[in-house]
Amino acid sequence: MSVDVRAGSGTLPLPTEIDEVDLVPVRTYWQLVRQRFLRHRLAVIATVTLTILVAVAIIVPLATGDAYRTSSLTLIDEGPSLQAPLGYNEIGQNIFLRLAKATQTSLIVGFLSVILIGIIGATVGSLAGYFGGWVDNLLMRIVDVVLSLPYLVLVLLIVSFSGIRDIKVIVLAIAFAGWTTAARLVRAEFLQLRETDFVAAAKALGASPRRTIMRHMLPGAMAPLVVALSLGVADAIIGESALSFLGFGIAPPEISLGQMLQNFREYFYSNSERILYAALVLIAIVMSASFLGDGLRDALDPRQRVES
Repeated sequence: MSVDVRAGSGTLPLPTEIDEVDLVPVRTYWQLVRQRFLRHRLAVIATVTLTILVAVAIIVPLATGDAYRTSSLTLIDEGPSLQAPLGYNEIGQNIFLRLAKATQTSLIVGFLSVILIGIIGATVGSLAGYFGGWVDNLLMRIVDVVLSLPYLVLVLLIVSFSGIRDIKVIVLAIAFAGWTTAARLVRAEFLQLRETDFVAAAKALGASPRRTIMRHMLPGAMAPLVVALSLGVADAIIGESALSFLGFGIAPPEISLGQMLQNFREYFYSNSERILYAALVLIAIVMSASFLGDGLRDALDPRQRVES
C-alpha cells in the first residue's frame, strides 16, 4: 500500500505517481519535428510526390542522354507506344523524354535559385540584424528599393539586358529579384536573438562578430528561413515558366516546362493533351513545394504540440 508522507508544508508524491511520471517518454526537439511533420498528411504526400518527380527527372535524362532532341519525320504526331508513352510531337520528338528533361530543367532552376536566395538573404539579414544602426538602415533601404519593383518585370529586365537565355542567367535573375523576403525574415530573427543572454555571453567572452553570427545566431534563425525557401521553390519555378512562356526563358534546344507550354499554344484545340502533360507536372511541383513548406512551418514551430 502506498503511503503519503507529509513533512512540514511539503508533500511527497506517492510511489504510483512517480511511476507514472517515469513512464512519460522524453523526446528531443528533432523527434518532435519529425512527429509533427508526419502528422501533416498533405506534407507527407507532397514529399512523396516531389521525390518521385525528382527521381524521374534525374533517371530518365541520365539514361537516355540527348534522345529528347532527336526527331524523326516518320513519327510526326504518332500516338502513345511502349517507347513513347505520351506519343510524339509535331516534329517527331518523344514527348515523354522531353517532359522528363523539362522537369529536370525547371527543378534545377528552382533549387539553384532558392540556394542563392538563401545565401544572399541570410547574409544581408544577419548583417542588418546584428549590427543595426546605419548598417541596418542602408541594407533595409536597398531591400525596399528591390521590393518596389515588380518581381516579373525585374526578372525580365535582367534577362533582356544580359542577352543570354540560359539556366545561369535565369537563376541569377530570379535570385536577385527574390532574396528580399529571406533577408527580412533573418533580420527579424536576429533582432530578437541579439538581446538574448547566450549572445551577450558570447560577446563578453570575446567572440568575433563572424563567430557570433555563424555559430550562435544563424542556427536559431534557420527555421523560418527553411520554410520560406521551400515555398520559394514554387515561386522560382513559376517565374521560370512565365519567362519561357513569354519567350524570354531558356533557349532551344534546351527545354523547360514553360517552354513546352509555349510550344503547344497553337495546338490547344487539336492536341490539348500536350499542354496538359506539362501543366500537370508544373501544378504537381508547385503544390508539392507549397504543402511541403506548410508542413515544415508546422513541424518547426515549437508551440505545436504532439499528443503521446
